[in-house]
Amino acid sequence: MHPFIALILIALGLGLSMGMGGERTVEVLLKGFSETLRWIAIIIILGAFIGEVLQETGGAFRIADRIVKWVGEQKLPWAMGFTGYLVSIPVFVDVAYILLQPVVESLSVKSKKPVLYIGLSLAAGLTVAHTLIPPTPGPMAVASLLEVNIGRMLFINLIVAAFAMIGGVLWVIYFVKNSWLEYDKKLENSVNPEQDESSPSLQGGNVFLDVLPIVVPIILIGFGAFLQFEEESLVSTVINFISLPLVAVIIGAFIAVFQLKSKNQRNTINRLVEQAILKSALVIMITGAGGSLGYVIRETGVQNEIVTLFSNFPFLGLMLPFVVASLLTISTGSITVSLVGTASMLGPMIDSIPASPEMIAALIGCGSFCVFHANSSFFWLLNRLHEVPPKILYRTFTLQSLIMGLSGLIGAIILLVIGF
Repeated sequence: MHPFIALILIALGLGLSMGMGGERTVEVLLKGFSETLRWIAIIIILGAFIGEVLQETGGAFRIADRIVKWVGEQKLPWAMGFTGYLVSIPVFVDVAYILLQPVVESLSVKSKKPVLYIGLSLAAGLTVAHTLIPPTPGPMAVASLLEVNIGRMLFINLIVAAFAMIGGVLWVIYFVKNSWLEYDKKLENSVNPEQDESSPSLQGGNVFLDVLPIVVPIILIGFGAFLQFEEESLVSTVINFISLPLVAVIIGAFIAVFQLKSKNQRNTINRLVEQAILKSALVIMITGAGGSLGYVIRETGVQNEIVTLFSNFPFLGLMLPFVVASLLTISTGSITVSLVGTASMLGPMIDSIPASPEMIAALIGCGSFCVFHANSSFFWLLNRLHEVPPKILYRTFTLQSLIMGLSGLIGAIILLVIGF
C-alpha cells in the first residue's frame, strides 16, 4: 500500500479504536497534517529550488568535489557527521537536511558511495545536536523542567552527543556501505561522475558562491538562536525576522537565483521552480501524513499511560530516564515530545534518581534517539527525498537510531563512573 494511504488509514483506525470518536479523530488528523506542514512545506519547496539551481549551475558537484579533495573519500562519513553536528545546533533537522540534500547526492555520485551512506552520516550529526545541544528547543525545555545548570549540562551533553554521533557514523561505515538503491542509478544518470578539474562545470564557478545559498540561511537561523535582545529595537526586529527559518531560506533562494547566468533567465527560473514543486509535492504529502499519525498517537494519551506505568518502577534507578524517553520516542515518533514528556514526569522525582540533574538530562537525550520508525516525519522525509523503501529504512535508519542511543548511553555511563 502507498505510504500516504497507509499512514492516513492507520491514523483513522487508531483514533477510532482508542475511543476518540470519528469527528475528533478526523479533527486531530487534519490538525497534525497542517501543523506538521505549517512550517516546513514552503521550506521544502524552497530548499528543492536551491537544489535545482545547484544542479543547473554545477554548484552541487563543485562543492562535492572540494569536500572530497579536502577530507578524502574514506573520511566522508566523519566529515558529514561533524557538519551535521555543527549545523543542527541552530537549525532544525528537517530544514538542515533539505538544504544539504544536493550536496549529499553529489557527494554520493562523486565518491561512488550509496546516497544513504552519505545521507545517514549527515543525519547522525544532525540528530544528536537537535536532541542534546542547547539552544535547540527540546534540550532547553529539559533544562528548564529539571532546573539544571546550563553550562554543566552543555559540557556533559557535548561529550554524550559525540559518543552518539560516533556510534551512528560507525554504523554507517560498517553496515550501510552496500545499501544501494534504485535512486542511486538515477543520480548517476543526472550527474556525470567522470567530471574532473578540466571540466567546464568545475572551472566555470566559484565554490564560495556555490555554498552561499546553503550557508547563509544556516547562519541567519543561528543568529536567531544565539542572539537575545533585552529591548526591542529596529536591529532586533530585523534580525528576529530574517532569522525565521522560512525567511532565511527565501534569502538563500534569492542568492541562488543570482547565480543563474542563462540567457533566458526568467524561463530558467520558472522551469526550476516548477521542477522543485513537482519533486516536493510527494515529500510534503507523506511528511504531513506521518505528522497526522504522530498527532493521533499523542492525542490518544499513550505517553501519559507510559509515564504513569513507569512511575511505579523507581527501582530502575539510573535507567529510568533512558527507558521512559525511549518508549515515548518509539510510541510518538517525536523527539520533542519524548524530551519534554520524560522531563515533566521526572521533575518531581528527581531526588530519588541516583544522578545529578545534568546527567539525568543527558540520559533523557540518549533515550530520545531510540527508536525512529514509521511514525517519525524524518523517516518519511528520507523515504521521499531519496526514494528509500521503508523496509530499507528500517534496516538502516531505524537501527542507526538504536545504535546512537546506546552509544550515547555508554558515554553517559562513562561520565558517571568518572564522577560526573
